[in-house]
Amino acid sequence: MKREDLARTLARATHVSAAAARDEVDELVRKILQRLRQGQPVELPGVGKLVARPTIRRGSR
Repeated sequence: MKREDLARTLARATHVSAAAARDEVDELVRKILQRLRQGQPVELPGVGKLVARPTIRRGSR
């Protein structure tokens, strides 16, 4: 599902404007990424648990 699809679905379900729904989706993604970058897991009910794993950067040997 793309960002616009999610925002459209949220707008319909909550009776808010499409712009407000997009802002909410953007804020949610920002908060999820912030927690993951801090090494904190994120649980999404009905979806699962997101956990950031360390990665090896190319060229950093």
